[in-house]
Amino acid sequence: MSSAYFTTADCAALTQWASADTQLVYEKFLELHKALHRRFRDYTWDLHPHSDRNELICNRSSCSAEAIEGLTLRYSRSRDQALTVERAMRDGNRKLDMRLHPTLELRLTPNHFVVELIVSKEAWYDQQNLVGKLGVARHRQTLRSLIQSFSPDVCIGFWSGTELDEMHLKAGQVMRGRIFDEWISTFQDGVDDLRIGVWYDPQDSALDASQILTELTRRIEMLYKVYTFLSWTSNNDYQTFYEQAASYGSNRDMRLS
Repeated sequence: MSSAYFTTADCAALTQWASADTQLVYEKFLELHKALHRRFRDYTWDLHPHSDRNELICNRSSCSAEAIEGLTLRYSRSRDQALTVERAMRDGNRKLDMRLHPTLELRLTPNHFVVELIVSKEAWYDQQNLVGKLGVARHRQTLRSLIQSFSPDVCIGFWSGTELDEMHLKAGQVMRGRIFDEWISTFQDGVDDLRIGVWYDPQDSALDASQILTELTRRIEMLYKVYTFLSWTSNNDYQTFYEQAASYGSNRDMRLS
């Protein structure tokens, strides 16, 4: 008998939205959330679930504008922090929209279980913060070091959607030669979704009921370091650096035209 936390029947149920079987998967996700959230508090990680209980576990993903065939559990900044950022984005929507913020997402689909940091193109304020920060050599080296510490199975890229894009890179590939600099230089804020995560077969032994909590905590800890590196806060504000770089680029283009 399989000891997988999410069974093959659970994955099959995701194709029948709002069925009784899907409710069972929801309840499994809810129990996982409760256990993870206790870990977050123990480690003092500043990660928060969606403030709307109806969207705590849902069929919405930060990597898709449409409802997905699957269930997600997403963590991001607190509601107060989110509203501060959304005011800076001049967004009038008072309902928290996770796609406007970097999220650590757990996603179960019929084919995969994914643990992923997603900074969607809609989260352009944080994307700009990242671009500004990478304009400082020592911070660029910090991101390089973070990626270098990842296990080889971590997938990285700039795509949208719930499937793994063929153009993704593995962490080990990014660190070869000048690939890191070439890779990050192709990123376009406000255009690309930044994705860093691990894609599992739902029956992977690492996701067995006896060890899924330990496995996910380990992976989230890895991604949380990048999350805190790039997320805008008043103490991690590189918008000025971004504006300077944008101004320089605009002036340079004018000189070359």
